[in-house]
Formats: sequence, C-alpha cells, structure tokens
Amino acid sequence: MAGKIHSGQGGDLPSTIEKGHMLNLTAAIAVSICNLVYAAVIYLSLHGWLVAHDPGGMQLLIHLIITTPVIVITTIWLYFVTKTTPISAVAWKLNLAAMLIPVMSLQTGVTYYHFDIVGLGIAVITALSLFGLYIKAVVENPAERCK
Repeated sequence: MAGKIHSGQGGDLPSTIEKGHMLNLTAAIAVSICNLVYAAVIYLSLHGWLVAHDPGGMQLLIHLIITTPVIVITTIWLYFVTKTTPISAVAWKLNLAAMLIPVMSLQTGVTYYHFDIVGLGIAVITALSLFGLYIKAVVENPAERCK
C-alpha cells in the first residue's frame, strides 16, 4: 500500500502509527492554543484593544458558549494523547487550569477588579506553556524514537 512504511524498510523511518500519534498531538495542541488565543482576544475586546469594544459585555458569554467546551474537549483529548506520545502529562493538567478563564469572566466587576487581566494572563501563559511542552516533546523525542 502506498504511504505505509513497513518495519525494516527505509532504516530509521517512523511507522505510520507513530506518525499518527504525533499528528494527533499536534492537532490537540493547535486546537487548544487557538482556543486560548481566541479567549485572549475576547479579554482584549473589553478594553477595545485589537477589536472593537462591545459595551453590553456579551463577549464574556462567549467564554461559556465556546471557550469552556473547547477547553474540556481538548483536556480530555490531551489526557489520552499523553498516554501514547512523549509529551508530559503536565500538558492536560495545564490545559485544565485554563478553566480559570471562563471563571474569571463570570466574576462581578470583571474590568473594575482586573479579572480580565488575570484571565488574559492565564490564557497567554497557558498557550506559551503548551507550546513549550510541545516543542520539548518534539525536540527531545524525534519521531524515530516515539513508540
């Protein structure tokens, strides 16, 4: 079959299963980071930075409608991905900590008490940390050694 690499063929090339695991890891991290960037943009909209400010505050409900379910789904996804890839189990736990983002949005006086800044900080730190864990997993464990 075209595209499949059989064991013993091609030297140290990874098998299709290993490529699939790394592709799954890449997709999970990418979806999670995109969601965190989206959450950061929502927080920035509270001050009119990057995007227009909505005085009604409806953008905070987006954290409940979109951000929260995506965090839950990617946390479960990362939990199972950490079982088959070289990324640390800290990845799914860190992604779960991103649940503080919608929690910060539900607080009374989000901008007055600077809960928006806290939520923005959580989104940025979590996204950068997930990216760092991903890079570490890829650099320290090239595809040839992922089993």
